[in-house]
Amino acid sequence: MESSHEAPPGGRALSRKVQRLGSSSLIITLPREWARSHGLRAGSLVTVVEDGDRLVVVPGANDRALSASFSLRHINLCRHLGRALFCAYLSGVDRVSFYSNRPVRQDLLERLSEAARAVDEEHIGVSLSSPYEVELLIEDPVGDVTSSLANYGRSLAMAISRLSEHVVNNNMGEAELESMYRDLRAQAFRLLRIGSKGFHMGLSQDHLSRLLMAGIGLMVLANDAYYVLAKDVLSLVGSMSESERERLRFLLQVLEVSLVTTSAGVDPPSVKKEEDAYYKLKMVLDIEDQLSDVVRASGPAFSYVLAKVLDLARIVKNFEETLLCYAIFKKYSENEQGTEEAFQLRER
Repeated sequence: MESSHEAPPGGRALSRKVQRLGSSSLIITLPREWARSHGLRAGSLVTVVEDGDRLVVVPGANDRALSASFSLRHINLCRHLGRALFCAYLSGVDRVSFYSNRPVRQDLLERLSEAARAVDEEHIGVSLSSPYEVELLIEDPVGDVTSSLANYGRSLAMAISRLSEHVVNNNMGEAELESMYRDLRAQAFRLLRIGSKGFHMGLSQDHLSRLLMAGIGLMVLANDAYYVLAKDVLSLVGSMSESERERLRFLLQVLEVSLVTTSAGVDPPSVKKEEDAYYKLKMVLDIEDQLSDVVRASGPAFSYVLAKVLDLARIVKNFEETLLCYAIFKKYSENEQGTEEAFQLRER
């Protein structure tokens, strides 16, 4: 139902007279045929979504599946299939389809299957609904936000306890650490999805706003990490050699350029700019692979500050990943191509 006289694509415009109820309320009636077709009667609940100058009425939103569709003709999207799926999962989407005007390549199907296993192996099913379309159905994990958060906290505490035991007994291998990390990450993803499913408003600006809010939260963390780093640099820069100061200056410049590029890709959303920012930052994070060698060849002041730089870079990396997901979803999800389609919901 639209407040405009212009019908949305595939729909028809229905005029309604605004009437007064009591001294201050205004009401309109729902078309009888439309209400019947959606099983609505007196006392039924609907969701009314405000979208600029429109009001969108969603009947029985809790019983409907949220869907997103992507065309594989976009080269940028094909490079980021996993991120598109990850964003859809966290946004509470139930069905994701990737379609093409030619048979879907086997390598794209395998990449989507691998991405589904990485995000949530138990709850995402991948199948070819036709030679031209890959369909992913996402089942909702059982639980609520509070209990899931409590379980996640307990799991994280157990992981820290296990690390504490290793400090004394030296009895934890890399395989065990990787397994614990994967389990914790999967719990975090499920927790975020459970939280998102409380809205049931379709692929609207609400979902994109949540991604931006996540980015804002990460930037708050980055600000705190920068403050700690800056205080340490002020105290320790005099203890560094000239070459160490030059290396530190270069790393900080890379961080600066990466953040500037990221910010430039937010509005209008640019996948290319977010990609550029992400790969610039990798230049800093790649140091972790040679960290032990760098520390052995450097003084204690530089080694300590370098660790703080990497802490900040990791947070910025998560920020850039979040905005890259935002740009991909904003540009390529067909449910976001225009205001009229922003609240399109499709049943399973």
